[in-house]
Amino acid sequence: MAPRWIGIQRPEGYADHLLIPHPKYLVDASGIDPAWAATLSCSGLTTYSAVSQLKPIPRDEWVMLLGAGGLGLMAIEMLKALGHEKIISADIDDAKLAVAKKEGAAATLNTRDPDAGKKLQQIAGGPLYGAVDLVGAADTASLALPALRKGGKLIVVGLYGGEIPVSLVLVVQRAWRIQGSSVGTVAELKEVIALARAGKIKPIPIEKRPLSEVSRTLDQLKAGQVTGRVVAAIG
Repeated sequence: MAPRWIGIQRPEGYADHLLIPHPKYLVDASGIDPAWAATLSCSGLTTYSAVSQLKPIPRDEWVMLLGAGGLGLMAIEMLKALGHEKIISADIDDAKLAVAKKEGAAATLNTRDPDAGKKLQQIAGGPLYGAVDLVGAADTASLALPALRKGGKLIVVGLYGGEIPVSLVLVVQRAWRIQGSSVGTVAELKEVIALARAGKIKPIPIEKRPLSEVSRTLDQLKAGQVTGRVVAAIG
C-alpha cells in the first residue's frame, strides 16, 4: 500500500478532525495532556524508534545526538528512559545546547567549533558507540561517522540533505553501519505512551499557539528559533 502520511502524501496536517481507515491505528492516550500526547506521536515516536535501533547500549558507552531542537530534546528523554545517561548533545546553537544540558545531556558540543572532532573524542574518551543524526546534513554526518568505534552505528533521521564521501574500505574494516529511520510503528507508539504514563519520560518545552500563527511558527522553525515544540491549539 502506498504511504498516506498526513501533511506529506495528503493534506489535513492542521485539521482539527481526521478520518482514519481502521481502528487499529488508534492509540489510547487518555490521562496525558493533549499537547504532550501530540508531540509523543510525532517527535516522541520518531526518536524512540531511532534510539531503539542502537540497543542494547552498554551503560559505559557514549551516544551522540546531532541536533538539540525538539527532536534532540525528545531523544534525550528516550535514551534516559532506556536507562542510558552518557549522552552528548551536539548543535550549532549554544542556547539550545544549554537547554539540552538542563534536560539531561551529560555533555554538549558546538559543531561549529573548528576543533569539534577533537573535542568530541576528548568528551567520550575515544570512539562513540553510536550516533543519531537528527539533522541529516553533510556536516553532521561527516562529524559523526569517523567518530564511531568499530561496529558503531549512525542512525540518520533528519532530512536536511546533502552527500558525504564514504570510504568503502573503512566501512568494511571498521564494520560501520549507516541506517535511516523515519517515524515508527503503531506498536512503538504504544510503547512511548506507556513510558509517558509510567513517568519514565517527561515533557520537553512545549508552547501552545492558535492555528492563526502556523505560518509564523513555520518561519521560526526554518530559522531555528524554536526551542522544544510548538503545538497548534484548537479553540
